[in-house]
Amino acid sequence: MSLEGFTRIPRSSAYHLLHPRPAVIVVSLDSNGKPNGMTAAWTTPISMKPPLISVSIAPRRYTYKLIKETGDFTVNVLDANLVAEAHLFGTRSGRRVDKFAESKLTAEKSLKVKSPHVKEALAVLECNLHREIELGDHILIVGEVLEAYVKPGMMKRGIYDPKVAKVLMHLGGVGYVTVADEIINP
Repeated sequence: MSLEGFTRIPRSSAYHLLHPRPAVIVVSLDSNGKPNGMTAAWTTPISMKPPLISVSIAPRRYTYKLIKETGDFTVNVLDANLVAEAHLFGTRSGRRVDKFAESKLTAEKSLKVKSPHVKEALAVLECNLHREIELGDHILIVGEVLEAYVKPGMMKRGIYDPKVAKVLMHLGGVGYVTVADEIINP
């Protein structure tokens, strides 16, 4: 069968066609109260009432283990100037490395959950673990948003202002981009 005007790609790479996606750091705590985080791009809102978001995490990840133990986590939206931190948090394991000590990021006490948030983040969602769903080689972590906040001046009329908020977007692999400076209206 011919697909005129298209090039086929392997099904295992199909998710790249849904990128770029916001790069976030998902943070939780170990049993000693030490924070750990991992970079994730497979996140999405899934319900407004109640406010639910999902994060897809491989069950072998240390962050998955900690979320199961603590029952909560924070999702920290990154600004484009934090690309080096996104890379560090996405390529090193918290089992062996204290990522916060090795980065310029600060773990700060959250308002409603035990897990801290990233002080330098553009925006933060504090979540309780609502449920998890096994799907292929990843677990869909569903979090109920208990609290959400953003740095002042980053939003205009309820959405990010692209002239100010330079949300870091994961393009795939080690590639990152950010949004354009203008909103495109139909």
